[in-house]
Amino acid sequence: MGGIIMKKNLLFLTVVLMLALVVTGCGETGATEEPATEEPAGEVEVLTAEEAEFNERGHKAVIEITRENGQIVAVDYNEIYEEGGSKKEDTEYNENMEGVSGISFTDGVAALEAALIDAQDPGAVDVVSGATSSSEKFVKLANEALQ
Repeated sequence: MGGIIMKKNLLFLTVVLMLALVVTGCGETGATEEPATEEPAGEVEVLTAEEAEFNERGHKAVIEITRENGQIVAVDYNEIYEEGGSKKEDTEYNENMEGVSGISFTDGVAALEAALIDAQDPGAVDVVSGATSSSEKFVKLANEALQ
């Protein structure tokens, strides 16, 4: 009979120890995590350029370049319509351009923007096949904005 009581006590002790391990293992350690310290933001410049007038089709190219600590970190190029809206927003224009030239305006511009961020120099940005006119305007305005 003593053996059964010993086994029950041993089983009870094992269950209590396992429960204690689970509870303490899942609890908080009490150590507080230090908040991440952010580096002070460097100098941020937003540079813009745009064509002086709308062309015969009613478009005007515009560019906004963001530099942080002298490095180009963001580029936004678009061609806006005189009556409002822009080529980036114009689904019909993008579909037609892609059908004719093999690339949509938005895809061509995205490639140009990424190339400028990567190269950090408008002169190193290659013309996007199928978007030659936009590529040339992009490089011209990027140079103007960065001067």
